[in-house]
Amino acid sequence: MRVPNFKLPAVCDVSVTNVCNAACDFCGFARDKTLTGPARYVDADAFSQALPILHRRGIRYMTLQGGEPLVHPDIVRLVSQTALAGISCAMITNGWFLRRYIDPLAAAGLDRLIISIDSADLAEHEHNRGLAGLERRLAEGIARARACGLPVQASVNGQPPDPLRRIAGHVAAPGVRRRLVFLSAARAARLHLPGLRGVEPRGSRPQ
Repeated sequence: MRVPNFKLPAVCDVSVTNVCNAACDFCGFARDKTLTGPARYVDADAFSQALPILHRRGIRYMTLQGGEPLVHPDIVRLVSQTALAGISCAMITNGWFLRRYIDPLAAAGLDRLIISIDSADLAEHEHNRGLAGLERRLAEGIARARACGLPVQASVNGQPPDPLRRIAGHVAAPGVRRRLVFLSAARAARLHLPGLRGVEPRGSRPQ
């Protein structure tokens, strides 16, 4: 039997910095830890040179992450370069700097925004992140992202179905197509929640 000769679009996740403004106890990038060593940032010129190579090798989806990607001084340029290379660009962020960056990011070609969330209780989530005022910043940043036409997703650390439904309410709006990305510490699971396209393992991409 002959196997059809076809290629699937490949995915590339890029950590653009090891710096983060949050203090999550589960993460080696936390601002109060020294596990990742001196601060480092992806060089925008080198990144630009790498993109055509990645595209030739089948990369069609890229997620910029960190650390916290929005602390990278050239983050808007990185998004623009990715989009111009013909690669769909997403970003996973804790959301603290969204108000400052969401408009230029959308204009640069960002396709998807992924918010990292730990708990259905946003006050608890804010405490986990060590970022007082994060709940308000998330609400404002997500609202602005929707106004820019950006799909908003969530990357969630292991939560049972009922809290997941509450988390969905934080990032979703009536009549908007959206997707919630679910990461379980033990295993990835699929659920179908009202108004969502699905809860999928982190790293899933739109069809």
